[in-house]
Amino acid sequence: MVEVVDRLKRGKGFDAVPGITWRGGDGNLQRNPLRPFREDLDRLPRPAWHLLRISQYSAFGDGASVITSRGCPHRCVFCVGRKMIGAKGRFRSPAAVVDEMEALVNLGFRRIRVEDDLFTYRRDRALTVCKELDRRRLSLRWRAYARVDTVDPEILKWMRKTGCERVLFGAESGSPEILARIRKEITPEQTRLAVEMTRREGIGVLASFVLGLPGETPQTLRQTLDFAESLKVPYTLNLLTPYVGTEVREHAEEWGIQILSNDWRYYGQGEPLTATPEVRPWHLNRAVNRYRRALRQYLEDLLEGDRRGTLSKESAEELEQHRHWGFLRKLIGEEILEKSGNVSSGPEGEGAEVLSRSLAPHLGMPEAEVQKHLEPHIRDGQITLTKGPDGTLRWSWAAS
Repeated sequence: MVEVVDRLKRGKGFDAVPGITWRGGDGNLQRNPLRPFREDLDRLPRPAWHLLRISQYSAFGDGASVITSRGCPHRCVFCVGRKMIGAKGRFRSPAAVVDEMEALVNLGFRRIRVEDDLFTYRRDRALTVCKELDRRRLSLRWRAYARVDTVDPEILKWMRKTGCERVLFGAESGSPEILARIRKEITPEQTRLAVEMTRREGIGVLASFVLGLPGETPQTLRQTLDFAESLKVPYTLNLLTPYVGTEVREHAEEWGIQILSNDWRYYGQGEPLTATPEVRPWHLNRAVNRYRRALRQYLEDLLEGDRRGTLSKESAEELEQHRHWGFLRKLIGEEILEKSGNVSSGPEGEGAEVLSRSLAPHLGMPEAEVQKHLEPHIRDGQITLTKGPDGTLRWSWAAS
């Protein structure tokens, strides 16, 4: 991208920029040679956090993202990861990874999301990262992605000891035949064992499944749904999406996949885009709708328990977080504070109750509810009151 911008500024062509595909003046596409993947990741600068309004990110309490490695050696036919980040593992040093985590803690973050496709790709390195976290005694919680065949009691113990609160496993299917066919190279038994080991260590689990894979039948759909339920952990159901670059798209006929749409607006895993000889869109819709109904019912049960005052402490906290994130998404996404943060001057106009009164109509919420959600962010300094040159008082998100 830097080379592309530089050439644009200098009025040069793109012929010599490896790794891009571009349309020439004659309208024809030209694909330049591939760009080699960068090997020394430690030489990359850290993200430019100083350019972000950190207060809006930290308000959610959901953490900051860190990438500790690139590359995935596995060959799952539905995944485009290998083409995006390469098939060979490339790794940042454990010290550099923990340096970045420590810098984020110093910025006020208490949670980290490790965004690697496979944090436990190299067990020894993952273990060293954990031991470096432990040595520095950083106070944080973190999450990561792992394969079920890359964890064991020792690595899980160290992950938990250093604050790991959740691991996401790509379980993909409950059918051994489909798992073998898509080259996932795991079995349902390995998934069950990994889930049980992780839970025993006190780490939360999220399992991910894909419906509509090559070879899918009504029977394998049922296998997957039953298997997902049997794990007794939260899980997601995703519909197979034939992204450009995946084997199931490039060799759809060979894999027995019918692609139903090439309209990219629908490529958000919200509705069926593929079919197999035995599983049509209605099969997939029925499975996903059942899953969504269960989620809606779960939320309705939380709301009913809240009305009756019968929620456990854990469920009450979950519901409150759900409401608070909804409040923040609207407040930040619609820039309501930026548009309505001016308040009257004088002590009577400086309190959170005055700000709540100003914001409530735009949020569609009672003033008391708005004030309840605002107060922790004012107390923590994420939302601050400043006075302009003309004496005008204004509430705004802190600059850092």
